[in-house]
Amino acid sequence: MVMRLSKLYGKQIYNTKGYYVGYVDEVLIEIDRGAGRVLALVLPGEKVGIPYDRVTAIGDIVLVKAREG
Repeated sequence: MVMRLSKLYGKQIYNTKGYYVGYVDEVLIEIDRGAGRVLALVLPGEKVGIPYDRVTAIGDIVLVKAREG
């Protein structure tokens, strides 16, 4: 799948349990591989990263795997 990074900015992020996680603020890529590595998202008062391998779907929202437990 090919997608412009600019289309990801501002998308809401939900986990696979249906909880709102935050929104995409930045996307970090690994230049050597040309692959996505981390979605940086904004939570109230902080910025955190989600490893790209936890992303399960991208559409109107970004869906990421919920943490176990």
